[in-house]
Amino acid sequence: MLQRAAAFAPSNIALTKYWGKRDHTLNLPLAPSLSVTLAELGTLTVVAPNPELAEDVMMVDDQELDPAGMAKVRRVLDAIRLRAGSQVKAGLRSVNTVPTARGLASSASAFAALAVAASKAYGLELSERELSVLARSGSGSAARSVAGGYVLWHAGESADGSDSYAERVFDGEHWPLKILVAVVADQKKKVSSTQGMKMNAAGTSPLFRAWIDQCQRDVVACQNALRDKNMRALAEVVEGNALAMHATMMANRPPLLYWQAPTVALIHAVRRLRDEGAECCFTIDAGSSVVVLCEPQDARAVSDELASVPGIEEVLQTRVGGGARLVGDAG
Repeated sequence: MLQRAAAFAPSNIALTKYWGKRDHTLNLPLAPSLSVTLAELGTLTVVAPNPELAEDVMMVDDQELDPAGMAKVRRVLDAIRLRAGSQVKAGLRSVNTVPTARGLASSASAFAALAVAASKAYGLELSERELSVLARSGSGSAARSVAGGYVLWHAGESADGSDSYAERVFDGEHWPLKILVAVVADQKKKVSSTQGMKMNAAGTSPLFRAWIDQCQRDVVACQNALRDKNMRALAEVVEGNALAMHATMMANRPPLLYWQAPTVALIHAVRRLRDEGAECCFTIDAGSSVVVLCEPQDARAVSDELASVPGIEEVLQTRVGGGARLVGDAG
């Protein structure tokens, strides 16, 4: 049965990164990754199947989605329609509560919300694993936004990607950290993550193979640090993994440099705060903004310090959240 459906999916921040694919069409990673799900930052998507539509149409933040983005959306919708035995097109509307193109995984929440809402709209009842695989077909990191808390994305080995999915390893209450997002002002990235991965995977970075090997080790170390709720151990692996990813990019020819001056200043600020006793650590996705995890009692002081760095547009504060979910129709 066709019906209008709406879903909210959170963004997620990789603690050990996804940077390198074994299959670019299916978005299959070369290494597993661990992430933390954000609570309020994400995407709300409404899907309305409409027999009168000749093509799928989608508005994102009141603007029509560009053809490249629409092609990815149709990939997910077509997979759902195939399973549902339907050819009916849909009208879609999406609203983001996370800044786009800033290295904050806005595409992750977008495609996770799409997978959940569209599956319901076309009458499918899918498991969390099936939804994760479906979301991954639109954007790799979207696999992790289906689940909540601390999430492990399995790289998998199957050529069809059926064993490459994400699942929760710890819920948010296991370690209820605060998450601060220091948004660098007016610095939308010029090279998308998809383009950047293709550049790196072309073999022009001498560090790339070593980077993938390091990710395999870092996933284990990160999971242990999360299990033990050990911030110093978490900082060592999470910061090291982020810096190694960006080093791999910088060593590419031509180099890929997402950082801006405030990015470097934020790195130094977090390390100084930790030396002074604050329980915190940073990570940086493929962008210029910096995400900081910290214990709740340190959140105010850390946030104030991040906000004082020149070139910071705002500091968003959130917490570890739940996964993607159906919501009441947004109208």
